[in-house]
Amino acid sequence: MQTNLEIDLLDQLIDLLQACFSVDEADTALKPLMQQLFPQEVGAIYVISSSQNLVEAIANWGALPLTSDPIFTPDECLSLQRGQAHLVEDTHHGLLCQHVRPDSLAVETLCIPMMAHGETLGVLYIGSLYRGRITEIKPLAETVAKHISLALANLKLRDTLNHLRLRDPLTKLYNRRYLEESLEREIQRSVRQRLSLGLILLHIDCFEDFNNRLGHAAGDLLLREMGLFLPSQIRESDLACRYRGEEFLLLLPEASLETTQQQAEQLRQNIKRLNFEYQGQPLGTLTISGGVVSLSEHGLTAKTLLQAVNAALRQAKEQGCDRIVTLPS
Repeated sequence: MQTNLEIDLLDQLIDLLQACFSVDEADTALKPLMQQLFPQEVGAIYVISSSQNLVEAIANWGALPLTSDPIFTPDECLSLQRGQAHLVEDTHHGLLCQHVRPDSLAVETLCIPMMAHGETLGVLYIGSLYRGRITEIKPLAETVAKHISLALANLKLRDTLNHLRLRDPLTKLYNRRYLEESLEREIQRSVRQRLSLGLILLHIDCFEDFNNRLGHAAGDLLLREMGLFLPSQIRESDLACRYRGEEFLLLLPEASLETTQQQAEQLRQNIKRLNFEYQGQPLGTLTISGGVVSLSEHGLTAKTLLQAVNAALRQAKEQGCDRIVTLPS
């Protein structure tokens, strides 16, 4: 039977998890509450990575070092393999999970898989230094695991919906809405810290003719390929977005006008080297046109910069395509 203190702490845990907006936010808040719920134990809350091949501790507690590895694979935990709690009442003779450290001081261990909506999200691990303690706290631990599971599932769903809200569904690049938010933020940061900021607007040449000749499925394939190509060509700090139709805008924080021009020219050359095929048929050489501008030289607001980069791209297309144009400063 749970004590009044445990019920109160569980209420706090539920309120806290419902108020969190991300897994990272939940991590910070969970540790002190878990310490109060299980003051005599060491333990950790683990989540399974999106690739499903790693289990990583996001929060741990206890006066002694964690008695389990901070990262392990799902097949190293018997509770994850079996889909049910795994209790070891004697770590010297029981069947231990492989992630429990061999030099561990714990005399008992408990792993509880955290599942919600038919999906396994992680595991709650608890190690006790006192014999008989795990059996006593097991019902509480299972209740805690259930609440954390539901919270993690909701946070994961929220992250997925947020991802969909900010991404273009076809290319998986950021969409225009995210671009506009990011551009405003980067302009403010660049002005405040006196940093450079470059913009490149790219257009797939003759895309309409290509689409009419081979059909929309081939056009969609080409756009998806651009969605894979562009992020591979830029820095982690840069941003690639689908701007509209067959146009893509790249945001290059802390890049000078010269660096931005060089990047745009490199992209133009690299895209011509790609070999695209549709249903086994080569699509021929692909070319792009681009406009380049930078903060200060071409504007200090999102509106003026977007107007300038659109004007630069328009000039590139009017001059015969397959070229990069930079507006005069």
